[in-house]
Amino acid sequence: MHLAMRTFDGKDAWITPSLAVAVMALLFTVSSFWWIQVRRGRLRCYTSHVYSGSFSPTKLVVVVPLVLHNPAPATLVVTDLRLRIDASKGGPGIELAAFPMKLRWIASHTAVYPKNETRTFAAPFAVDGRKAVERFIEFQRDDPPSLLEDGPYRATIEALVEPRSRWARPRWSPLLSYTFNSQLAVASRMSLIPRSNDPDLIGEGGEVWQ
Repeated sequence: MHLAMRTFDGKDAWITPSLAVAVMALLFTVSSFWWIQVRRGRLRCYTSHVYSGSFSPTKLVVVVPLVLHNPAPATLVVTDLRLRIDASKGGPGIELAAFPMKLRWIASHTAVYPKNETRTFAAPFAVDGRKAVERFIEFQRDDPPSLLEDGPYRATIEALVEPRSRWARPRWSPLLSYTFNSQLAVASRMSLIPRSNDPDLIGEGGEVWQ
């Protein structure tokens, strides 16, 4: 019995088992190369319960520690970041018209407490494939419509990431969402000092490592 099958609309063309195996091996090789070397993924983002914050009527300043992880092999470039704050509930003291409130990336630091260090203004940075980078990002908002006293709020770290598809427009991608307990910052609210975002630390001090 001749092991072969006729191709579609072919009179004299035949596909043998060896040819089929060779084609499948080629497809597997190409797809494996793409998956291991070329594939672009989505950034993963993590933070801790400690941040620095200043809540002034003229300016909000929040320094958030971030770890950005790129699980895919291709390098990704972060060109911009912002902090989006949404009202998580319609409490009596929350003005819903003030939200969402967006704080832009202004500078980067070497620690969560920006003291006695060189402050660098916002600049794009790369996250190599299968690597993680640590950043302490300073977000600001002038003349804020709310001083975030009646939390908790919903905070989202958003980013502009390159490269993107040629036909795709620049789009803010959410990297991380978490509960922002800004109501815990009760002492020296206009001072840029380390604070805790953990409600379990109530009674142990709203600010840490002063």
